[in-house]
Amino acid sequence: MVKIMNLLPLIVVFPLIMAIIFNYIYKSKVIRILALLMALSLMVLPFLGSYGAYFFGAHGVEGGLVSGIAYIFNSAKQLMIFILMLIGSLVLITGMGEKKLNGLFVALILMGLASVSAVILADDLFNIYVFYEIVAIVQTGLVLASGTENAYKAGFRYMLVGNMAGSLLLLGIAFLMSATGTLNISDMHNYLANNPATPTIYGGLLMLIIGLCYGSGLPPFHTVKADVYARAKPFVASMLQTYSKFILVAIMLVILKLFGGLSYFNASHGVLIALSVFGMVFGVVMALLQSDYKKLLSYHAISQVGYVAAGLAIGTPLGIIAGVFHAINNALFKSALFLGAHIVSKKGSSNLTKLGGLLPVMPAVAFMILCAKLAISGVPPFNGFQSKLLLAEAAMNVNMPELAVIMILVSIGTFVSMMKAFYLIFLKPCSEERIEEYKNTKVSKYSIFSLAILTILCILLGVYPDIVINNIAPYANELGKSWILK
Repeated sequence: MVKIMNLLPLIVVFPLIMAIIFNYIYKSKVIRILALLMALSLMVLPFLGSYGAYFFGAHGVEGGLVSGIAYIFNSAKQLMIFILMLIGSLVLITGMGEKKLNGLFVALILMGLASVSAVILADDLFNIYVFYEIVAIVQTGLVLASGTENAYKAGFRYMLVGNMAGSLLLLGIAFLMSATGTLNISDMHNYLANNPATPTIYGGLLMLIIGLCYGSGLPPFHTVKADVYARAKPFVASMLQTYSKFILVAIMLVILKLFGGLSYFNASHGVLIALSVFGMVFGVVMALLQSDYKKLLSYHAISQVGYVAAGLAIGTPLGIIAGVFHAINNALFKSALFLGAHIVSKKGSSNLTKLGGLLPVMPAVAFMILCAKLAISGVPPFNGFQSKLLLAEAAMNVNMPELAVIMILVSIGTFVSMMKAFYLIFLKPCSEERIEEYKNTKVSKYSIFSLAILTILCILLGVYPDIVINNIAPYANELGKSWILK
């Protein structure tokens, strides 16, 4: 049932308008106060709309097909947007502790939040494409804001590759529109379910998968995405990886909605599983080889993308629940790890060989970082354990025990690399002079506050996973009920 428009569009419109305003107060002395107010305001947005389907922009249903912009809002999407806004708020709060906080940085964060929210909500492919491209621009801008030569190189490479990937995504959307006569995803799904496939439809599916891989960091775009994370400031990288995880979920769910259960999707399903496994294994192997803490975390971000994609690619209700749940968990513990890296880097370096002895200097921070490391490794009672357990169960239920074994092995590799990094940062002996240097270097309380919030959530969702699962389950059951692998 289609309802009239309510306040739901403000989830997208409000951050966009505020992004424009912040861009004009670039060097204002009140930027920190305004950023704090903005961070608090973001937390209200996910609760403005009621569940249902919406269309707006002076369009409606024409000839039995939805014309114009359409949004679908449910408990699963509300939860994803809430986590997205929460991390955006914490990044803004962390940024308040930076000496060079400016309106452009806040504007880019807000523009990214609005765009990812639109991709999550949208039920028409062109709207998804428009905001998908904005997210790519935002990510490039946030990397360039680091101001280093390597950041400029990484941003340029990401944008160059994005021009190709974005063009292919738009071409795929054009293919699907020409074959089905509509851009609305629900209407397109009805057409594809009742008509035979054509080469144009095959091409559209392929282009959607390419766009998915670029937006999320799946192979073959994994190294480009990892470089972007590594070159950005660590607390900014927490936002970048959150954007990517929810872009992955949103586009993968669109692909499942359009093609899930159709016979010709079987081959594509196998490709998605293969890409997921490669991302998992490649990410953890590369992380084990790193001596730079930011690069280590960046490759683990790629590895965790593989987990999320694998769960969603399985396509069963349990697989979708596990995939979305792990995306939410990953956004939390990975953001905590990047914020922890931001705090550690303030003490002098991100090079693991140059660190050590930080435990007595900041024991509370060490404990919170350890919690995040255990969460990403899948150790109970943290949230990562709950979602990884569901992922393994989903793989076993579709008779793919080898996928479950790979997930377990990758988790072991993750644990090894994380504990190695923890030792080098906090436990490795160092001189008394170095410890005194650490003590004389102040760390922003804003960063510690943000890290504490994320740590609490990692524990909370590990102990009470049903808080998330119960909100995801209805949508997952709807998408996966006709897509059961044999």
